[in-house]
Amino acid sequence: MLRKISILAAIFLIFTSLVIFCPLVTQLDRSIIIFLQNKLNFVPVQIFMLPDCILYTLMLILPITGFGIYFLAKKLYRDAAFFCTIPLVTYVLNCIIKHIISRPRPPFELQIAGIHPDSYSYVSTHSLVTICVWGLVIWYLYKFCQNKNLRICETVIAVLWILFVGLSRIMIGVHNPSDVLGAYMLGAIFLTGYINYLSKTS
Repeated sequence: MLRKISILAAIFLIFTSLVIFCPLVTQLDRSIIIFLQNKLNFVPVQIFMLPDCILYTLMLILPITGFGIYFLAKKLYRDAAFFCTIPLVTYVLNCIIKHIISRPRPPFELQIAGIHPDSYSYVSTHSLVTICVWGLVIWYLYKFCQNKNLRICETVIAVLWILFVGLSRIMIGVHNPSDVLGAYMLGAIFLTGYINYLSKTS
């Protein structure tokens, strides 16, 4: 497992170096944002704003509350504490990385919604927290849920939500595609570490 984390970390560091030092990455980011905004302009912008509204909060509260109650009922106190603190831990670590990288957000003219203008861009906090929380939801479902259809349904919902949050950040122009991809890579590292720890201490 440590080897897998090391490989994922190496890939993330290489990708991050390209983001920082290769201007072509930023140029490609801009082109992708413009392309997606033009191709998906038939979708109301309010749809892509949902992760900046109460829906994003609900999609964190619901799994945390649901699994928290389940873990407490089963007297799995470690799992309850661990799962409920993941958003905070992930958020804090991401803030540290953002200030180390200090990558500006996309140009204001690409931002359909004028939000987060003064904060840094790499990596996307929304995308990172979402993939960590909902990635663990999937893992716990396959660990505890015996209903195959429910597992599949919840997994599809989780994957679609993870992808939608990333797409929404790009569509409203507050993040570059590489910010979202970097978040998914970092999320994979965190998830691997989380799951490894949880598996060993079960």
